[in-house]
Amino acid sequence: MKSLFKKIKTVIQQGTSPRALALSATIGLVLGVFPVLGITTWAITIIALRFRLNLVLMMSLSYLMWPVQVALIIPFLRFGEWLWEVPPFPLSLEKIQAAFEASFFGAITELWDANLCAVWGWLTAAVPIGVVAYFLLERIFDWFIKKRKTEAGDAASSSSL
Repeated sequence: MKSLFKKIKTVIQQGTSPRALALSATIGLVLGVFPVLGITTWAITIIALRFRLNLVLMMSLSYLMWPVQVALIIPFLRFGEWLWEVPPFPLSLEKIQAAFEASFFGAITELWDANLCAVWGWLTAAVPIGVVAYFLLERIFDWFIKKRKTEAGDAASSSSL
């Protein structure tokens, strides 16, 4: 049992430098709005384990982004259509939901071209937004960790007096 808790603690503490936290948060947020439902959990898990990032932070942010993910599917689709200069797909959130309720894989097949446009729209927006988010978050995490170390150092020096 101790071994299991040790492994869980290791996973939670992975990627706790400002850079790793910023990268974990950025990937969690950006992949959290990926316009194809059902892929983000697997993608985040693989990326976090492969690059030793903070899986807990990434998953938490991804799950928090779920309402935003659903809300952005159609805007990403329309942006992708505009980028590819294709006529709009006759879709609405209600039609997409009904298709998935009828058959998950059937909906994926039926919506393949629309999914490609949505992914292209997401990718076009996600890369620059992700880069900006990473650098902002890195500064925020760096500041926060330095502040916390300073406070811990002040507390230690005042307790030794």
